[in-house]
Amino acid sequence: MNNLLLPEVLQNWIDNFKVNLSQGLFVFLLGILVVFFGIALIVLVVSVIGKIMSVKDEKAKAKKEIQETQSEIVEEVNEDIPDHVKAAIVAAITAYYFNQSSNCEFKVKKIKRI
Repeated sequence: MNNLLLPEVLQNWIDNFKVNLSQGLFVFLLGILVVFFGIALIVLVVSVIGKIMSVKDEKAKAKKEIQETQSEIVEEVNEDIPDHVKAAIVAAITAYYFNQSSNCEFKVKKIKRI
C-alpha cells in the first residue's frame, strides 16, 4: 500500500517544489530589481545635489573674484587720487545729498587746510 501512494506523494512534492521555486525566483528577481533601482535612484539624487553644489560654488567663486577685482580697482584709484581731491569729492556728494533732503550716513562737518 505504501508503494501505491509513493507516486502520488512524489507528484505532490514535485508540484509543491515547482510552485515554491517559481515564487522564490519571482521574489529573488523582484528583490534584485528593487535594490538596483534603489541604488540607481540614490546615485541620481547624489549626482543632482553635487551639480547644484558645484553651481553654487562657481557662483561664490565668481562673486569673490568680482569683489577682489573691485577692491584692487579701488586700491589703484585710491593710490592715484590725492587726498584733497578725495575730500572735494566727498564734499560734493554730501552737498548733493543735502540738497536732495535724503538721510545721508556721512556728513562733512569741517574741512581743514593743512
